[in-house]
Amino acid sequence: MKNTLAKSIIHPFVAAAFLGLSFTSVAQYTSASRNVLSQNTGTWSSGGVSLGGTSFVVQGLQGVGRVAANSTQTIGGVTETLGSVSDMAITNWAYNGSNNWSGTFSFLPDRGYNSGTTYSNYSARINTFDFSFTPHTSSATTTLQNQIAMTYTGATRFTYDHDANSLTTPIVTTGLVANSAATSFLGQPVPTFTANTTIGVDGPIANRLTLDSEGLILDHRPGKSGEGWIGDEYGAFIYHFNANKEIDGVVTIPAALVPHRPAGTTYFTDSPANVDGRRVNQGMEGIAISPDGTRLFAMLQSATMQDSGTGNQGRTNTRILAYDISGGAEVPTDPIEQYVLQLPRIDSDLNGSVDRAGAQSGIVALDNGKILILSRDGNGRGPSVATGPVFKSVLLADLTTGTNIDGLYDAAGADLTPSGDTLVASVTPVAWTEALNMLGKIDLGDTEIGQFGLNLLGNDGDINTLSEKWEAMALVPTNDGNPNDYFIFIGNDNDFQTQTGLLTQADGTSLAYNAGLDNDTMVLAYRVTIVPEPCSALLLLGGGTALLGLRRRRN
Repeated sequence: MKNTLAKSIIHPFVAAAFLGLSFTSVAQYTSASRNVLSQNTGTWSSGGVSLGGTSFVVQGLQGVGRVAANSTQTIGGVTETLGSVSDMAITNWAYNGSNNWSGTFSFLPDRGYNSGTTYSNYSARINTFDFSFTPHTSSATTTLQNQIAMTYTGATRFTYDHDANSLTTPIVTTGLVANSAATSFLGQPVPTFTANTTIGVDGPIANRLTLDSEGLILDHRPGKSGEGWIGDEYGAFIYHFNANKEIDGVVTIPAALVPHRPAGTTYFTDSPANVDGRRVNQGMEGIAISPDGTRLFAMLQSATMQDSGTGNQGRTNTRILAYDISGGAEVPTDPIEQYVLQLPRIDSDLNGSVDRAGAQSGIVALDNGKILILSRDGNGRGPSVATGPVFKSVLLADLTTGTNIDGLYDAAGADLTPSGDTLVASVTPVAWTEALNMLGKIDLGDTEIGQFGLNLLGNDGDINTLSEKWEAMALVPTNDGNPNDYFIFIGNDNDFQTQTGLLTQADGTSLAYNAGLDNDTMVLAYRVTIVPEPCSALLLLGGGTALLGLRRRRN
C-alpha cells in the first residue's frame, strides 16, 4: 500500500536530521552531472536527496486529473477553446478527512492557440476550477484518472489602463505576437500589437498590450488578497496586478535581459530575432514568492542570446533574479540578487549526444534560498517527435551556492559566456539536484505514471501519452498530522491542441481550427516529504512544527 500510516516509523532521512547524523543519497542528475543521455525511467532513491540542509523524499504519484482538450469557455461575449495550464496557484485548500482534500485551482493559460502564421487574439486570464482530491494509495495499477476531480467555475481576464486615463474603462490584453519595437506603459517599454484589435465589445483598439503569460503568483501577504504577479514571455517582464486583476505595475529587470535589435534598441518582434537579451519564447517562464513573503523570484526559461553557445544545448546558462519585497513592495525596481543556473543537457533523440537544454518551465520557493525548478525536454504528446519523453523532472536548487552577480552583468548585452557557453571563471553557478523524476518509478515494475495508465510513446503517442509541456507547479501541505508532508501538483500546457478548436481573430471574429490531435489538460499529484519544512505561510497552513511519524510510501 502507498502511504500506509506508520506513525511509529520515522523516515530514515528525517531520523538522520533529527539525530544530527549525516545522510547521503545521490540523485542520478545534479548540477555536476547534468548530461541526460538515456530515457530517465530509473528507480528513485528511497532515501530521497539532500542539498544545503534540505532533504526531499518522493513518496509517489498519487493522483491524476484531466480536462478534455475540446472544452470551451465563454467570457466577455467571446467563446474560445479552454486549454492550457502554464502556471497555477491553489487556494481554499482543506483536508476533509477520510483520505480526501479539496481546493480551488487558479490556472494561468498562455497566449492561446498558435500554428504557423495563425495566432490567437487571446486575452490573458485566470481560469478557476474547484477540485476534490482523493489519492490513490494502493500499489495496484488503475485505469482511472479521476483522483483529481475538477469543475470549471469561471474566469477573470486581466485588464490595464491603455490610455493613462482613470476615467476610461480598462481594456483586456491580446496574445497576438508583438509587431512594435516598443510602446511605453507605466514608464516602461512593452510589447504591443500595433493594428486595431477587437475582443468582444472591447475594441477596436490599436497598440494593445500583448502577453504570453507563463508565471503566476497570488500574493499571500496580509492585506494583499487577490493581488499578484504575472511572468511574461514576450517581454521577459513581470507585471503586477491588483485585486481587480488590473495590471498596475511593471517590475524593472536588468537591461541584459531586455531584447534589443540593434544592440541598445529595445525590440520585441519575433522576426528577425533580437541580438541580445531574452530569447524569443524564452522569457520569464517561472516566478515565485518566498513563503515568508520577503522575496520575489523570477527565472528565464533558458539563457539569454548573449549567454548562449551553439545549438539548443548551448542555452544552458539561465539567470535567476531575486527582489526584496519585505517592505510590502509590489513593483520592485531593482533585484538584490542574481544567479546563474546551468540547466540539464538532454539527448532528446537518444543518438548519443546532447542536443537540447532542459528548459525550466516553473518554479516554487521553499525559503529565501531554496527553490524547486520544473525542467523538461520537448518530447511527448503535442509535437511529432519519434522519441518519447526523455527527461521531465523537478530540481532542488540552493541559491546560496552560486555567485551573486547582481550589478556585474546588468548592462544591455552583458555576456556571462564570452567563449561559447562556458561561464566566466569568476562566476560559480547554483548547485542543484534532481528531486522528482516524472518518468521514474519507486518500487513498481512499471513507472509511476504507468500505474495510472499513462505512457511514454513517441510520434504523438495516444491520448494517454505524457504530454510535452509540463509547466505549472504548486506545493501545499497535507495537513493530515504529518507536518513535513506535502502534495506537489504539476500541470501541463496543452497548447490549446484539439481537433475541434475555436479561437478569436484580430478583428474579433471566431475561427475554427484543427490542431491535428486532442491533447487534454492534465494535473498530476505527488506526495513528498520535505525537511526542514517550508516556513511561514506554508508552515501556518501545515499547522504545527513537531517532528511526528511520517507516512511511508510502501509497506
